[in-house]
Amino acid sequence: MEFERKGAKTREERLRERRLSKLEKKEERLLEEKQPSFLSRKAAEMASPVIHKVKEKLPSKAEQTAQKSAELLQKAFEKSFDIVLEKGSSWIGKICGEEKKLRRYELFSQKPLSGWELSKLGCEVAARASANMVFSSVQGGMMGALGIGLPDVPIFLAAVFKTLFEISLSFGYPYDTKQEQTYQMLLICAAVGEEAERKQAAVDANIVAQQIRMGTGICSVSFEEAKQRASKALCSAALMGKMVQGAPIIGVYGGFRNGVLLKQIGTVAAVKYQQRMLRER
Repeated sequence: MEFERKGAKTREERLRERRLSKLEKKEERLLEEKQPSFLSRKAAEMASPVIHKVKEKLPSKAEQTAQKSAELLQKAFEKSFDIVLEKGSSWIGKICGEEKKLRRYELFSQKPLSGWELSKLGCEVAARASANMVFSSVQGGMMGALGIGLPDVPIFLAAVFKTLFEISLSFGYPYDTKQEQTYQMLLICAAVGEEAERKQAAVDANIVAQQIRMGTGICSVSFEEAKQRASKALCSAALMGKMVQGAPIIGVYGGFRNGVLLKQIGTVAAVKYQQRMLRER
């Protein structure tokens, strides 16, 4: 009897295992092939007549135009990653309330692990992510109404990293190192990439998280590789929205696509950071 007592798992260990099991199942669902959202379908419906007319008049150039648009958008994302992370990360960190969130996590980490505290922390993270999603949807929709598409990419990425920084700080992780930002860009891939890339990025993110914890300063995925993969994933996910966003009035629907993508990124990031915190705590 004494042996069983010694070998038995503590209440906190059982809670951690249950929570991790739920998070792993949720991650599996998130990484499965996604169906287009209502807003995505509506944007496609609105844009379809315009695209059809273009193809009728310029059939030979339609495919070339789409390819050039994709290349232009991917370059816009790559350049915006540099601007946001190199010049804007400290500013974004300040408006995230870095000190307050780190103090909040410090208090959380000093208490015994409980379902109530985990749920409360999860609700706070979800509330901030929802606020960012609403802002991004409204901002994208307003610029879409004016027929502005590509120029809002840096603003959209700033909202993405504001969400990621808030989530990382809420779970006790820094946001301002190359390694952590590499991890975050892999989370973007896991959220909005094609299905195969989502699953691979989730695996790569787990490996990078372990390497960060070891403190070697070396990651199996470089910052540049993660940036290119995230740019490609966002380009593919946002292309139709950005092209539609460039058309006044119809562009409102394309602009709302920003909020849809931000929600996907925030949801995956919240799951992965909570998993990471529970495994490392």
